[in-house]
Amino acid sequence: MGGMDVFHALVLGLVQGLTEFLPVSSSGHLVLADRFLFGGHGLPLWVDIASNTGTFLAALLLMRREILAALAGLVAGLRSWEARRDPGWRLFWLVTVASVPAAAVGLLVKDVFEAINRPFFVALGLLFTALVLWTTPAGGDRDRPERVGYREALLGGLAQALAIYPGVSRSGTTISAFLRLGLAPEFAARLSFLMYAAASLGVLLLGLKDGLPTGVALAPVLAMAAAAFASGYAAMLLLFGVLKAGKFRLFAPYVAAVALLTLLLG
Repeated sequence: MGGMDVFHALVLGLVQGLTEFLPVSSSGHLVLADRFLFGGHGLPLWVDIASNTGTFLAALLLMRREILAALAGLVAGLRSWEARRDPGWRLFWLVTVASVPAAAVGLLVKDVFEAINRPFFVALGLLFTALVLWTTPAGGDRDRPERVGYREALLGGLAQALAIYPGVSRSGTTISAFLRLGLAPEFAARLSFLMYAAASLGVLLLGLKDGLPTGVALAPVLAMAAAAFASGYAAMLLLFGVLKAGKFRLFAPYVAAVALLTLLLG
């Protein structure tokens, strides 16, 4: 896989971008795409780095206003107690609190779940995701940081931590949790995307500290990152439209069908 060609990289980048933000499990689809389209030789670390770089940059671009507001709120809040009433300050700490469970679970048991990153276990995770999506309510009207408590952020973070299991959708579980807690659909998605950006930054820093393995061509890496960026940005816009239309649960039949197909073919 170190000699992956550009076409292979483009396909996996497109799969990563589309499925990272749509509630269908990116990790599950990457395993399935590699298995059924390219022979299932396994995905090396650089694939995670390249594909996550693309989707991370897409999230940064789309969520730039919220990210800048959160960072500005943090700086202002550290200087002045009065500034801590600003929504940006609260947004920063909501995302921070929500990021703790996934970080803790990832550091403690990541290797355990990577060992079962195979089609049968992916199918089980996809079936769980389908059930979560099908039973998700429409959400509420809590559409601003000041209307969301740290309890809700922590519960959303615990939902995100479930996505370490292969086939469980990170965006699906977090957005579903927030909708169940009464957040407005678009704000639930935006908070989920901010949580992804924070988690992805950590993953990238951990992955890049050792650098890319020797012998990996630059063209596939760039192609994968570019494909993941473009498809990830489009997927986020699509999901906003789906949530606005109240059609979030309609992803469930697709996810269930993919799970059953995986069981049959795997």
